[in-house]
Amino acid sequence: MKNIWDRVDFIANKISEKKENCSEKNNPIKIPLKDNVYLPVTRTNRIPVPNTILRSALFGLVAKGKRKIEKRVLKSTLNGYTVRYSGEQLDQADLDVWLECLQRCQQTPLGNIVKFSSYEFLKSINRNTGKSAHEWLKSVFFRLKFNDIEISDGKYTYSGSLISEHFRDEETSENCLILNPRIVDCFGDAGWTGITKTLRLKLKGKPLTQWLYSFYSSHAKSFPIKVETIKILCGSEVSELKTFKQKLKKALLELSYVTDWHCEIDCTNKVIVKKVVKKKESI
Repeated sequence: MKNIWDRVDFIANKISEKKENCSEKNNPIKIPLKDNVYLPVTRTNRIPVPNTILRSALFGLVAKGKRKIEKRVLKSTLNGYTVRYSGEQLDQADLDVWLECLQRCQQTPLGNIVKFSSYEFLKSINRNTGKSAHEWLKSVFFRLKFNDIEISDGKYTYSGSLISEHFRDEETSENCLILNPRIVDCFGDAGWTGITKTLRLKLKGKPLTQWLYSFYSSHAKSFPIKVETIKILCGSEVSELKTFKQKLKKALLELSYVTDWHCEIDCTNKVIVKKVVKKKESI
């Protein structure tokens, strides 16, 4: 090489090439979006939800009055998924609202406006329709919009909020909802589950049971999981494992009653769930 500066340029270019190659290998791929991107199609009573969310503590168990503001918190997950979250903590009631949003956006290209009344929305998720319920729904929409999540299944990554836009049409008194088209990346190649809405709503007000139902619904065939692992995955803030185990036993009984699944904690302190599809669920 002619001089030291040529050598410096040569080394700098090599380092740059190496970084680019590493970036290509380590960073998840983002698929170019096409026009009119839709959420996955499901049966009428089912809602498509990414497995990354169902198998994590993103929508966890939050004690009343204990909701925290989180900043880039790495949520507990299963199967090598990555979920990092910033914003107000989300609970299972928030998930009920987000699932309803997903269902309402299924028939419309993502990025387009979907309109609905608060009254009808609340009725659809088995909530009261009084003034306090309307205020609660506003607070949930706020949480779902003003957050930042990074969700990755190892192949694709979504970075953004759970709701892209939410505003109110004062002339018609309707809510206007928009989901980011890029959120379709969260569903990956069949990396999602159709949650049965009616069964989940039967468990309303029982957050641990709701979480268990969603989690085990995402597995075609479940496997034994330690009680302490379930405690971590669901985001429980119960300090003592013994106390959590008691709550878990009750939740498994509730889950079994609604789904007809066989649910128990065996002698090795592992949760066993054997699923049986009910006839009315398969319709």
